[in-house]
Parts: sequence; structure tokens; C-alpha cells
Amino acid sequence: MRLKFNCRLSAVAAATIVLFWTAGAAMAQSSQVQVYGILDAGVQIDNNGGAPGTGWVKRVTPGNQWASRLGFRGTEDLGGGLQALFNIESGIANDTGDIITYGTTAYWARRSVVGLKGSFGEVLLGRDYTPGFWTVIQTDRNLYGLPGTISVASQLRDARADNGIYYNTPSIGGFTGRLALALGETVVGRLVAGSIDYRAGPLLATASVQRREVLPSATIPKGHNTEYGFGADYKFEPFAVNAGYWATDPIAGAVGTIDKTKAFWVGAAYTVGQHVIYAQLARTKFDYVSAPSGKATNYGISYNYFLSKRTNLYASYGGVSNDANSRMALSTGSVRVGGTVFGADPRAMVVGMKHSF
Repeated sequence: MRLKFNCRLSAVAAATIVLFWTAGAAMAQSSQVQVYGILDAGVQIDNNGGAPGTGWVKRVTPGNQWASRLGFRGTEDLGGGLQALFNIESGIANDTGDIITYGTTAYWARRSVVGLKGSFGEVLLGRDYTPGFWTVIQTDRNLYGLPGTISVASQLRDARADNGIYYNTPSIGGFTGRLALALGETVVGRLVAGSIDYRAGPLLATASVQRREVLPSATIPKGHNTEYGFGADYKFEPFAVNAGYWATDPIAGAVGTIDKTKAFWVGAAYTVGQHVIYAQLARTKFDYVSAPSGKATNYGISYNYFLSKRTNLYASYGGVSNDANSRMALSTGSVRVGGTVFGADPRAMVVGMKHSF
């Protein structure tokens, strides 16, 4: 969902930027404020794979490999090893200049947190990524971008949460943990989630579980959506391999709605000089309420050429093969292709450029 800039929103954004620049100039040396961002745009050709009266569509798309964004982050040393910190980040549709709100009405929809950091770890308040998101994205070879990403194939339900309390542990023997409690003050219920990561040299292993309270409606009873998974990534130059698993168990609704999902994926990368090639394959099973199960295969291959550490060109092709009882969409990083017709096989090709600052 995109919100067009209006006068009031532009004024708020401009005032915010001026405030941060002014504050940054006046801060003591113990404080730091950083402006950062990503601009990513490309040309995409896609086909939804079977919807009547449609064919190949050509479009300019933003945020294909990494989501385009503008952010501010900062820290202040409080003494005794204690730091205050903040991070706010907004999504940008740089093909039109609009903002991207990720299904909300928020300007800083990507991240909006403030907290404290010390030897005890890190405590944050606000809108942030869930522990489950970190397990999935760290084992996604595509890192949520370009055809082949498992952002849809994993069926992860809660990637971010509002009104949250987040705790990140320090590293202890290679282990780090994340805990999240979102209080459910809005239309969604309370979220409780946790994860654990293990890092040792080139190895990363991760696992998480999260549970979202479901508020009752005319078709859905009160209960909980539960999801969990694990994965790993291993690098052995010039190669890297990854694998992951994610399962969801939502509250059953009407006949034909999703009852449970299970997804498994494997990926690999090869790097030589300024060239990086990676590929990924995922398999997702859908169980429905009083209806036959379905399966979908998500695949993609990508090529990157790095002009510098901050700028690269990319080209990617991928698709989804659905059986007669599945209609999973293809994520290209910026948009979802298909996902409305059972048995349809969406495909897409994207070429573009990413620059970070």
C-alpha cells in the first residue's frame, strides 16, 4: 500500500529532517546521529501465469533487491558502558517518490524504536522486526529480494510488530537471543516471540517461535496463530550454502482457508571478484480447512555485478510452480505476482541497480 505525499505529510517529514540535522550539530561528541538509506530501482517483466486475459507486464519497480528506504539512527553515551539509542526508518517507492507503508498508515513503517544498550544487552520500545523475521531472512539466500526470495514461500505471518517491547541479549559463547512482546493495542492481538542464534566463524544457525493472539470475529474463533522454524547458513569461500524450515498453524477459519503450512528451502551462492551468483529453491505445502492439500515450488537465480561496495547491478529470473490446489504468489522483492488463480504459475525477470548511502 502506498500513501501519496500531501502538504501536511511533507511538512512533517521536512520538520523531522531539520530537527535531526539541527540536533546532530548541537550534540556533544559522545552522541552520534547517522542519515542512511538505500535506493533500488529496476525494470521488471512478469506474467501471473494463467489469469484470463492477461499476459506479460512491463513495469519500473523500486526496492527489488533491497527495499528502498530513508533512515535515521543515533546513539548517546551515558557513562558506565550505557548507551541511549534510536532508529526510525521509512520505506520509499523511488519510482514515483511515494512512501511505502507496509499495510499500515505509518510514515516510519519499517522501524521506529528507542531504547538502552549495555552489558545486559539491548532493550527497545516501538515498532520493530520480530524474532521470526530474523530467523527467516538470515537463512534466505536472497535476503527478501528478487525472484527466488522465500518471503512469500515461507508463509511467515508476523515480520514486524507494533507496540512492542524487545530484548536482545549480548553474545555468550557464540549464542545470542531475542525476545519480543507486542501488547496488541490495535486491531491485532498480543504477540509473544523468541529466537536464538549461534555463530561460530562461517556458520550461522538460528531457530525461533512466535505466537499471535487472534481476536474473534464472525468467522474466526478466539485463539492463537503459532509459527516456528529454524535454519542455517555456512560460508566456505568462494561458496555459501543455506537451508531453512518454517511452519505456521493459524486459527482455522471458513472452508477452504489455510489451516497449516510447512515450507523448506535450500540455496547456494558463488562469488568471484566483483561477480556474485546465487540460486534458491523452496517447497511449500498448504493444508486447508475441509479441502485437499496443495503444494508450490518457488525458485530463482540471480546475478550481481558490484561496481563498488555500495553500488551493484543485478539481473534475476524466477517463478512459482503451483499444483491444482495451490495459488501461491511470486515475490520479486517489490511486488507480488499472481496468487489469485489455483494452478497458475507466475514468473518474472528483473534487471536493475542498487545504491546504498
